[in-house]
Amino acid sequence: MRDDRGVMTFLGRGPGRDFVLLALPKTASTTLERALAPHATESITSPPARKHLPARGFVHTKAHELAAQGHPRESYELVTMFREPIAWLESWWRYRARDDSRRSTADMTFEQFALHYLAGDDDAPVPRGRPARFIEAQGAVAVDRILSVDRPDVWSAWFSERLGVPLEFERRNASGAQRGELGTGTREALTAHFAPEYDVWRRLADTGQWSGARGTRLREVAG
Repeated sequence: MRDDRGVMTFLGRGPGRDFVLLALPKTASTTLERALAPHATESITSPPARKHLPARGFVHTKAHELAAQGHPRESYELVTMFREPIAWLESWWRYRARDDSRRSTADMTFEQFALHYLAGDDDAPVPRGRPARFIEAQGAVAVDRILSVDRPDVWSAWFSERLGVPLEFERRNASGAQRGELGTGTREALTAHFAPEYDVWRRLADTGQWSGARGTRLREVAG
């Protein structure tokens, strides 16, 4: 039950319709993979360094490969999904509470999990990255369009229009773990830590997407 699918490339669909999807972990990646992979020109699922390719890795590697194949960077949109920052962290906690998780959080409250994450505890089963770092390269946002996970009406319509076919997206892999609770101090600390992510999230609030994101400088991203 993976929820971290890889890079999917959709090229040769006509002017203004080509795009590449980078899969930010914990943003409905499995749902997207099931619906979109049959239409992809290329789908990268291994090795891990390529499967979980962030924007900076794409800029330094895959973009050059595509350019050499006749697809310069301006000929396609680089797209990713985005989740409310604390909900993103909670999704990791719930996902790793599964019985088959190698780094289980079954005996850890979300409060404890969040504190380990804030402390950068390498021995705890917390994610090593952060969403704002995933979408950045060379100090600025490197993706063109960001879609809100919480607006399936927006992103399902966008992908269907780009591919020219009606798509059905089935949600699976939902964890059965209870919802997490946070103390006021911990929630405030997370909100401060995720200031760059909330810069992005606020831009998604009205329309569910942020087009033309590339080149925007967020607040300084640490970690």
